[in-house]
Amino acid sequence: MKPNREFAVNHTFDLAALPDAVRVPGFDAPGPLTPARNPDYRFRPGLLSDLLAWHKGLVAGHHHDGLWLTGPMGSGKSSLVVETAARLHLNLVQVNARRRLELADLVGHLTAVGGDVLFQDGPLATAARHGWWLLVNEADLLDPGELAGFNTLLDGGPLVIPENGGEVVAPAPGFGLLCTANTVGAGDATGLYAGAQRLNAALLDRFWVVEVDYPAPDEEVALVAATAPALPAELVRRMVEVAQEVRRLFRGADEGPAAVDLPFSTRALVRWAYLVQQFRGAPRPLHHALKRALTLRAEPETAAAIHGIVQRLCGEDDDDRQP
Repeated sequence: MKPNREFAVNHTFDLAALPDAVRVPGFDAPGPLTPARNPDYRFRPGLLSDLLAWHKGLVAGHHHDGLWLTGPMGSGKSSLVVETAARLHLNLVQVNARRRLELADLVGHLTAVGGDVLFQDGPLATAARHGWWLLVNEADLLDPGELAGFNTLLDGGPLVIPENGGEVVAPAPGFGLLCTANTVGAGDATGLYAGAQRLNAALLDRFWVVEVDYPAPDEEVALVAATAPALPAELVRRMVEVAQEVRRLFRGADEGPAAVDLPFSTRALVRWAYLVQQFRGAPRPLHHALKRALTLRAEPETAAAIHGIVQRLCGEDDDDRQP
């Protein structure tokens, strides 16, 4: 089914600077797999523009390319897709990739129903048949040979299902393949993302690539404030500064003993703020919450460096005896 409604981007995504004439296709009512929206989510205009341009091209039949969203962990790759689908009332089929996931698992399988053996659509066949989005998270964990099975669909061709008598499924208008990954398919040199594969260049050539970095400081301040409204505004700003400083050190901005080997994701920052609000009556709540949000899984040197940054920027002493 083709989209039956045009949404004004400024009102739909809370981007008041855009004129009413900027519109994007969607549906007048949510579908069975339309995700629930997060009312506190804030869109980044540049990233949203890339995603909507890709979507409009699919609906108009101008291309069949996939969309590859790459960036560090916890930077908002999946949430961008989910929140966009929620506001346009699009159906979104989500799959979490893993090393042994095969294309056949995505296409579907035979199953016994009432004494008959019938074919049951998997995520890929479901999305293609109905014209829905298919989101494959952590796509670079998949075997490169399995991912190559997407090539025909990304060229605009049909999905052929041998297990269902050779059924040929022509993708319905609006079908789109989106992948998120911490790499661009060239492997991982950092050692952080175990299992990331070096993927086939011919497959990657069929994708638009969009880089999703961590939000700008003012965007993260707004996000944290919405998550933990009880925290003072100045404290929220300082907490965001901590995350920004840790990322700067992780990326090698300084060559000194304070370098860290773990990034401070937006996801971890939001978790930290939430826990600070929950434990605000505990001794040293910033350090108490940060250990649970991030640093208990860091190397001791990295944890000490991060807590030192908190002490310097937020003015709260740490105490190693605090659990």
